[in-house]
Amino acid sequence: MSFASLRLAVLDVDGTLKLAESPYQYLHNRLGVAHLAAPNRELARAGRISYGEWLTRDAALWAGQPVAHMRGLLAENPYVPGAPEVLRAIKAAGVKVALVSAGFTLNTDPIMAEFGLDYCLANELIVVGGVLDGRAVNYVPEGGKAVFTRDLMADLGVGPEETLAAGDLDGDLELFECAGVRLAVNPRSERLRALADAVFEPDLLGAVDWLRTRGYLG
Repeated sequence: MSFASLRLAVLDVDGTLKLAESPYQYLHNRLGVAHLAAPNRELARAGRISYGEWLTRDAALWAGQPVAHMRGLLAENPYVPGAPEVLRAIKAAGVKVALVSAGFTLNTDPIMAEFGLDYCLANELIVVGGVLDGRAVNYVPEGGKAVFTRDLMADLGVGPEETLAAGDLDGDLELFECAGVRLAVNPRSERLRALADAVFEPDLLGAVDWLRTRGYLG
């Protein structure tokens, strides 16, 4: 069977490329405020507050933190083994690479810079004078990942068969709906697992070979 070469890859970040499932929980734990964040998480999961409100409440817990310190903590969250190799191989094949995350740009910007990636959609923590001021801007509402991906596909003239999506949670199902090549990474969603063309766990070490042997990287 022949496969179309990829032209666009849209990748979730947390739990897919980086080991921590949530950059919010990761920072709450590192900063010692997890006990303050827990009630907000439960309210959100129960549907009693929106994702935007949850983001606002989480960001408020970090008010006054130096952004340099936050960057240092986030840098200590390692990549999923094999993720750097996947990013390098996809870029080397001439594929446009986009990150899409319900996390924040403080977490995604270093990845973009390290691998020379092309596009990114993530929320933003507001920084004033080198310090987080406790506010956040929600750029990734529910359904936002799919809108971002479809807009990119339209702008680039890329079809689903030329588009790869990778994720780990139910929130990434909307990415899978856009793409013809679907990778589940350590999936914590059985729906996502069932829809995936390939499942990689506990790491991404075999992903480059999987893509190459099917001709997805040209």
